[in-house]
Amino acid sequence: MNTKLIKTKKGTAHLESIVTKEEIDLEKNHVVDEMIKTVSVKGFRQGKAPKAIAQKSLDPEKLSDHILNHVISHLLEHAVEENRFRLLGRPVLEELKVEKDGGWLVKIQLPLYPDIKLGDYSKYLKKKKSAKKEKAVEDVYQTLLDNEKVDISEHIINEEVNFSLERLSTQAKSLNLPMEEYLKALGKNLDQVKKEYRDSADKSVRLDLILLEIAKKENIDTTNEELLELAKVSNIPAKQMDQLRSIMNRRKTIDYLMKI
Repeated sequence: MNTKLIKTKKGTAHLESIVTKEEIDLEKNHVVDEMIKTVSVKGFRQGKAPKAIAQKSLDPEKLSDHILNHVISHLLEHAVEENRFRLLGRPVLEELKVEKDGGWLVKIQLPLYPDIKLGDYSKYLKKKKSAKKEKAVEDVYQTLLDNEKVDISEHIINEEVNFSLERLSTQAKSLNLPMEEYLKALGKNLDQVKKEYRDSADKSVRLDLILLEIAKKENIDTTNEELLELAKVSNIPAKQMDQLRSIMNRRKTIDYLMKI
């Protein structure tokens, strides 16, 4: 699998990979072995039919999707290891072209964690504080956004916008209203809503990354004991502990910045 970095622009790495027919066939063989374990063939117990027979029962579309996912997964592993990428989001398939020899030309885009070089936030936050009698959390947020430059991949913003649109669609359906009618009742159109969601997503993602970077610089962290106690009180499952740590670190960082 020959993969090369074409360019990195605005927080997104553009990769191009040549996958040979032999590599595809190898992935296909692995995928078939996995999928036939769940296939039921008349006259055989589930997963016990001969491979040649069971394979005929597989959904061709699902098989192709699984092969592609395996190829992209390996492509990703190689790219991340070779270029030391730090990913911020899921890869985006830009192009898949079948070559004459049966190989693939695969182009993907990777949203990268931005390289954040913090400014003197203590200085500009103190300056902002001296200009106002009271400093609100919103003032801290806006001051950070005005002073810190963070390049966010467009794919991350698009993903946030699509999530918000799906939630809006669910709200409209719960009221038995078509989306257009629901937006009309809100006094907005789809373009206005998309712009609002885009602006909100851009600010929210940038702010989270800035706060996490400040927390890292100031050694602000939440201990395992604190997490376990909070999780117990709030009935938060263990699988959400990383998310809880991120939320707590953000809160502690905001508290720290408010005292500057």
